[in-house]
This record gives sequence, C-alpha cells and structure tokens, in this order.
Amino acid sequence: MIIYSGKSQLDNQTEIVCIATGVENNSNNIKTGGMLQTWVLNAEIDPVSANRTGADISICGHCIHKGQPKNPNENKGFAKKRSCYVNLVFAPNQIFKTYKRGGYPIAQKRADLEDLGRKKIVRLGAYGDPAAVPYDIWEDLLKYSSGHTGYSHQIIDSNLQLNQQFAPLADICMISADTIEQARLAWSLGLRTYRVVSDLSDIDRQNEIICPASKEAGAVTTCAKCKLCSGSKGKAQKARSVAIVVHGSGKSHFSTNSN
Repeated sequence: MIIYSGKSQLDNQTEIVCIATGVENNSNNIKTGGMLQTWVLNAEIDPVSANRTGADISICGHCIHKGQPKNPNENKGFAKKRSCYVNLVFAPNQIFKTYKRGGYPIAQKRADLEDLGRKKIVRLGAYGDPAAVPYDIWEDLLKYSSGHTGYSHQIIDSNLQLNQQFAPLADICMISADTIEQARLAWSLGLRTYRVVSDLSDIDRQNEIICPASKEAGAVTTCAKCKLCSGSKGKAQKARSVAIVVHGSGKSHFSTNSN
C-alpha cells in the first residue's frame, strides 16, 4: 500500500513515495524476521539511478553510506564507494517498478494506515530515511502496531548539531550515528544510538551492545522479536545503545566512508 506520496521532508521539493509491503509472518529476511516493511523511494527515478546520480539525497539525506555520485557520463551501477547494506537491484527496484505500473493501492485516510499497522511489527525505512516522510504518517501507522524498529541519520547532523526539525523522530527512531563523536553527543542528550562499526573492538562497551540479531552475536533473535531499536528516548531510553559490524554487499567501502 502507498502510505505517503508527496514532497520529501528533507528538501521540500522532490516528489517521493513511501510504500508498505509484506505481512508480519511472511518475511524471508533472516535478521529482521516477519515485519511490515516500509520503503521510501524517489517517485520518478528508479533507486539505482537515483543513487548513482545523487538524487537519493531526497530520501537518504546526507547519509555517508549512500556513496558519492558518479560523473553524468557514467550511466550504470551504484554510486562510488557506496557502503549501504541495501542491494537496490532487488527489493527497492522491484517495488519501484510495481509502483510505476500502478500495482499498489493508496491509503485514502488515517484509518487505512491504522488498520495496515494493526497488530504488526513495523520496520520504518527498510530503505530510505523515515525523516523524509511526514511524522504523522508514522504516528498513524504505529498507532495500533505491536512494535516497530526505526533509524534516522537526520536527528543529529555531521556538524554535531541537534536538528530541531527532526528531533521528534527520536521518539520512534534510533539515532543513526556515523561517528563516535555523534554517538557521544547523543548519549550526552540522553538519546540512544545505532552505530555501524568496523569490528567488535570499536564498540563502546559502557554504552553499547552488539545487535542481538547480528551474526557476531550469534543471531540469538530477530528484529521482530527483539524490538530494541524502537526509539531513542522514552521507555526505550532505559536500554543501552546498539552497534553492529558492517555487513552487506557494500561493506568493503565502509572504511573509506566512516570514522
């Protein structure tokens, strides 16, 4: 179902779409388990081309993992040095194609979102940053849900400033910290972080734990069962922050993009 279609909240000009797919007990993602997945996409440009040209800034902001745009004469492949774990060729690209064919119904009112999320575990941003979508969309989708996970790079910026526009997202999203400095700032504000690290030795054991659903932790649970990444403050604040060792097809580029 299309749960949002309109301007990106990141640049207030690009047309984007957010699409929810899957049902709670029908997921082939071993790490996440069965969750309602939400995908934030450029409404006009396919995900691979958007990434390669830098047009994905409207859905990913300045996330370091999206890589660096290629020259205009390079018309194939992903952005340079892309370290994001999401393989755009698969789910994002197929969902975009289905969307362009008119293959998804549109949520017409708040009740549609409430019913869609009812008694489900929701993943905010299987691809794309939840900050690109108006906050009230997430509020309606999560109103009767059984839990959720979410992450945003927009709450604390690269200049170590709290972005007031997106600060409310801390209620439902983890702070995606790209550096230990960003993480420490978040901790000093009483906020929890989710941080990608090169290896286990990079984890701050006082403030972070390894993701329980990760290979390094023995995959003792799934995201759907754990729900540790359900927000940076409130009830979630009592838990420690979470770190995960870089993974996915782009992991070889991680050291060139991060701290």
